Amino acid sequence: MPSPPDDDHPSDESAEKIRRKERELAEAEDKLARRKRVADRLLILRVLLALVALVTGNPAYRWADRSIEWVMEHLRESE
Repeated sequence: MPSPPDDDHPSDESAEKIRRKERELAEAEDKLARRKRVADRLLILRVLLALVALVTGNPAYRWADRSIEWVMEHLRESE
């Protein structure tokens, strides 16, 4: 026969669920903040490459700019 459940057991489970949800929320917030930092850095790099491409006329910088734009689009889509 199974032992009778303790009175504290349901509250322990709910406390554990709350801790798990809080941990998941914190992890999601960290991931979102990390994505934002990456997107901001890519945007800065893209602006710099566009400026260099404008000044030098070198097509390699325009290609790099377009590549970064592609990466940024995929980051947005994966959110």
